[in-house]
Amino acid sequence: MRLFPFRRTIRHPFFPDLAAEPAADARGRSKALAGTFGELARAAAKGVEARRAVYVLTSVGEPLSDGQRDELWRLFQVPVYALLIKRGDRVAAWECEAQNGLHVAEGGDASTCACGRPGVRLTLAGHLTQAAD
Repeated sequence: MRLFPFRRTIRHPFFPDLAAEPAADARGRSKALAGTFGELARAAAKGVEARRAVYVLTSVGEPLSDGQRDELWRLFQVPVYALLIKRGDRVAAWECEAQNGLHVAEGGDASTCACGRPGVRLTLAGHLTQAAD
């Protein structure tokens, strides 16, 4: 059983044109893939390719490690973005191209992240900050 048993595409809030196909169901070449680290690694072993991005579905207790990020880069050679998923397969936070934390889906003010987008971020240290730093 998959950790995130979704059967739909995942859309990153900042990159909606990169609708990601579930890695567990992927065949051949996809624009973008989404799945847990294990699902993505198994897809790569089957020869599945991502042309633009890989979205790693994570949970609060299982963040994406630097080693896992490096391994996915080696396997797919496309940008790797973490998505924090909460119950109901909803995206709670997403990583931007600055890759200095996760943008929280709800709340925040008009301060901006290094990527230029407003809102509150969950930093890699694991606490909420305003995106102004």
